[in-house]
Amino acid sequence: MASNSIRYKGFTLIELLVVMAIIIVVSAASIPMGLNYVRHYKITGAAQGVAAQAQRARAQAVKLNSSRGVLLNFNYPAGGQYQYTSLDPDPMTGNWDGAVYPENPGVFEVGTIAYGSVPAPPSNVVDPDPVAGIQSPHGLPVVLGQDLGFDPGTRNALLFRADGSVSAVNAGGPAGGGALVQDGNDWLVTLRDSSTGLTRVIRVSPGGRVRLDTVN
Repeated sequence: MASNSIRYKGFTLIELLVVMAIIIVVSAASIPMGLNYVRHYKITGAAQGVAAQAQRARAQAVKLNSSRGVLLNFNYPAGGQYQYTSLDPDPMTGNWDGAVYPENPGVFEVGTIAYGSVPAPPSNVVDPDPVAGIQSPHGLPVVLGQDLGFDPGTRNALLFRADGSVSAVNAGGPAGGGALVQDGNDWLVTLRDSSTGLTRVIRVSPGGRVRLDTVN
């Protein structure tokens, strides 16, 4: 009686080499695509962060029913950073934080360009501290990240009011160089990655609408 034998057929050396070659080619082709995705993700994520902070500043102005406004400062407290700060006096006493803000910006008026001063570090990160004379809430400073920065502009801050509207102003004190340019009635902030040349644009309308422009 003949016995049945089972034969197992494996891969030949040539077949293994072909498979390995295919894997190497596919991997090499995917590396540039992966790097391109990372580069776009970095600047897009940073632009979304700026837009979100602008929306928070607007919400803060509405929530506080702000009389003097909430500033979103660019290139503050240092280049490539941004932060919002309330400019309202103590809601209980009406006293101005004179020891913190070198200059009282006064009440917002349409067309205002020069608009007082923002607090110098470290007072800009206290939220609030009545003992230190700080009554107004501030957001935390945000850093754009390596190789990212704002394109130059004519104004350095967005001023949000209690009704949600916004205007671009120039705040004094430690606020840095301008990052806002006007496009019709809107104000634009352009982020740029110096290592790749990629840019993203945040557009803010007079009514306070914040959005990212479409990427071409």
